[in-house]
Amino acid sequence: HGSLFTGIEKHRVPDRPATAAAASIESMSTSQVYFTGIGWYLMHFVVSIGNDSIMKFLGENLPPFQIVFLRFSAAALVLLPVLLFQGKSAFKSARLSMHAARGLLLALGIGLWCFGLNLMPFASCVVINNTMPFFKMLFAQLILGEKVGKQRWLGCLIVFNPTAATFQPQSLVLLLSACCFAMLDIFNKKYTATETVTSMLFYGALSTAAIAAVRAVPHWVPVTTSQFALIGLLGVGANFLLYCLLKAFKYVDASATCPYRYTEFVLSALAGFFLFKELPSKSTLLGSCIILPSVIYTAYMETRATEPKKEETVEA
Repeated sequence: HGSLFTGIEKHRVPDRPATAAAASIESMSTSQVYFTGIGWYLMHFVVSIGNDSIMKFLGENLPPFQIVFLRFSAAALVLLPVLLFQGKSAFKSARLSMHAARGLLLALGIGLWCFGLNLMPFASCVVINNTMPFFKMLFAQLILGEKVGKQRWLGCLIVFNPTAATFQPQSLVLLLSACCFAMLDIFNKKYTATETVTSMLFYGALSTAAIAAVRAVPHWVPVTTSQFALIGLLGVGANFLLYCLLKAFKYVDASATCPYRYTEFVLSALAGFFLFKELPSKSTLLGSCIILPSVIYTAYMETRATEPKKEETVEA
């Protein structure tokens, strides 16, 4: 069966050592595991919206790649005292090349996204970015071996509504950006079982900053004291964002999070209304009316399909 929890048993149990955290997850019901993982995933959107607001403000005076470089440099510096306190063993990683690949994917994804924003209207860019869940489910099936159930595909299809005018030749730039972000989530899921959270955070930030520096240094703009303060907040937020994402992948499959990708629209609309006094458009309200029921449907189908199976396993 293509359910979420079949994937959990497939990927979580064999690869991870018997730690206290693993034992805690084993003692939870399938519904608890599912909603805990999705809760962490939704939390990463809350942090992401805060980071995007800061980046939008900084973007008025600083080039995109300089912001990326400063953001992830700050993220690495914030983690450095933690790693030093833990000792030399905290810096050890068996897969430094994997961290470099993650940094390349993130830097490339953000760079292509910024480039695409100059080629097409913002609304079209957002629509094309919504293809990311489809790439992620495809990669999860091919690379991680996850069984992607029809309810996950349906959950994404319900809320994905591209227009024919959106798909122009220049949209390939944004499609490649979506591919980069989707593959990054697959890397995060695949190696979260064997790498520590601190190493994933530190080396990911370090590699992204190093790659972004190639474009940031030649076009450097002086940074003010207040901007450095905001960059420090970005560094903390970048770490907490990835921490939430990694925690989510400890509980659920990468493909299980795909339908929830669209809840960012709803959260963004709420943030815009309460923080910036921006009234949501009719299309945003209509989209929310579609997104929320589809998410509830997905959660219902995932838990209903697997709860009896776990009960049968326990009885056996």
